[in-house]
Amino acid sequence: MDIKLAKNSPAQRLLAPLTPSAEDSLSPHQLQATMVEGAPAGGVISAEQAAATLAAGIQDITNAMVESFKLNEILRMILETMYRGLGFRRVIFCLRDPKTETLTGRFGLGEGVEAVVPSFRVPLRVMPGMPADLFTAICTKGVDTLIADASQPKIAERLPAWFLSGAKAHSFLILPMALRGAPFAMIYADKPEPGSVVLDEKQLSLLRTLRNQAVMAFKQAN
Repeated sequence: MDIKLAKNSPAQRLLAPLTPSAEDSLSPHQLQATMVEGAPAGGVISAEQAAATLAAGIQDITNAMVESFKLNEILRMILETMYRGLGFRRVIFCLRDPKTETLTGRFGLGEGVEAVVPSFRVPLRVMPGMPADLFTAICTKGVDTLIADASQPKIAERLPAWFLSGAKAHSFLILPMALRGAPFAMIYADKPEPGSVVLDEKQLSLLRTLRNQAVMAFKQAN
């Protein structure tokens, strides 16, 4: 996976400040709890089971971070907790390449990730006058975002070519990660059918805790 952050190493350039554009509006898709009746989409994992799995994973990660730990192992634990807890088709971690100012896919879990992960390339800078694609806008604004139906015209027109040819998901979640106000990583999770990513308040809170644990792991990594 080749993700290590030693103090005073070149990898610390990940912390370099960026100046993301605020000229965008993603508020209708900002991550919020979904009020539904009955079982979650797919009917496989109940809300109670999902919350229990997420909470148990958070505790395991907390215990692992008490003493010396390997950053790669913590990140994999976080992705696996999300993947198993909510039954995602795929969960993918992307990290900023300081040379290209691009979030690139590093590893993931789930269906066909070996082929999909390398396709993830989210530019953090865009040419003046050029519109940012959906992923760039979300990550530079740092807004947790749920896209329930990617086929909606206003969403579809902003999906980058690499996503349309690779991930091809109709419902997905993006959790940006930032240090010192600058985006440096992203967690992506999807399901194949529109409206299939359904989150209640507790699940939402637990997902954000997992993302925050990932940020903390980077801060603490030696």
